[in-house]
Amino acid sequence: MKQILHIISMGRDGLNSIPLGVYRLLAKTGRVLVISLDHPTVYDMVDEGILCERVIPDRNLIDHKIDLDDFINCLKDRLSLQPESSEFILALPGNPLPEGKLVSTLRINLKDYISIDVTTLIKSKSMERLIGIMAELRSQGGCPWDREQDHHTLKKYLIEEAYEVTDAIDSNNMNNLCEELGDLLLQVVFHAQIAEESGDFYLTDVIKGISDKLIRRHPHVFGSVVAQSSEEVIVNWEAIKSIEKTEVSNDQDYFNIPKDLPSLYFAQKTQGKAAKVGFDWDNYEGPLAKVYEELEELKQEIENGKRIKEEMGDILFSIVNLSRFLSVDAEDALRQGTKKFQKRFIEMQKIMENENRVLSKMSLKEMDNYWQKVKNKKNMVL
Repeated sequence: MKQILHIISMGRDGLNSIPLGVYRLLAKTGRVLVISLDHPTVYDMVDEGILCERVIPDRNLIDHKIDLDDFINCLKDRLSLQPESSEFILALPGNPLPEGKLVSTLRINLKDYISIDVTTLIKSKSMERLIGIMAELRSQGGCPWDREQDHHTLKKYLIEEAYEVTDAIDSNNMNNLCEELGDLLLQVVFHAQIAEESGDFYLTDVIKGISDKLIRRHPHVFGSVVAQSSEEVIVNWEAIKSIEKTEVSNDQDYFNIPKDLPSLYFAQKTQGKAAKVGFDWDNYEGPLAKVYEELEELKQEIENGKRIKEEMGDILFSIVNLSRFLSVDAEDALRQGTKKFQKRFIEMQKIMENENRVLSKMSLKEMDNYWQKVKNKKNMVL
């Protein structure tokens, strides 16, 4: 019967953070090999009378700087001195992955000497697995590209992934939505890993923060406040939110809106903030009239050759305001309108190709005729 080496993870917060099954294994075996004695879980194990020994007796090692050949040879020497039926535990810091470099190398190099048990390590569907993967990618022996990233370089990927999630929702493709949500979650874990490395905060702080906020802002669920409708919920939410926010001195901070939001959404949020204090139209006729007014002003500026960009901005702002009064999300409306244009354009191309016509060789008038055919085509799903 081969010796058995159980590889376990120690987490980072002591014995209280490890699973009960791992603790029972520790208590049963009573002897643990570690790469360093300088770890909260090791301190706790020693306090409970569990014998902890370093794999390399005279050295505390740092997990991402281990000389694997040296480490494996020392481990083999220790195992060779023990009875064939004995069981050992190798306790690694953090949450090592079964497929990680250190564990994989140990399994490959020790398979002829001892049975390796990794059943207590991170499970495939656990959040800890994703955290461990990200930590390994950012480690010294990880991926050069991942190590080079910071909060600023990742901003564009965070935005892209959020939009890909919305596309998956619009397409009603649940498999794609599942995948895209995973890509978005990766961005959260990526930023949290970078923050942890610089000592700013941990992912657990992110989770605690949003959990506390949800409880605090839902007193009708987790407290004694009564809210009979979603409208009442929103009123309570905004009241609590205003209490949480500290008072600021300059007027621009009143809006407290992220400046990098898509422009239409940025405008809609700004208008909503102004409306909360009564700076708003009485009904949709006001913003509708404003659209016509701004169109006339743009026409004048086009003729004068001045302030065209400014007036175009005023028109867009007015259209967003009208959308808000009609309970239409301007950002989503424009996105859907753009997609409709794309579908019609592609359909127009198909009709032309079927008639052996070349788009680039046609006049605008000819193309418009085909465009009208597409618009008038019955039963076309747009």
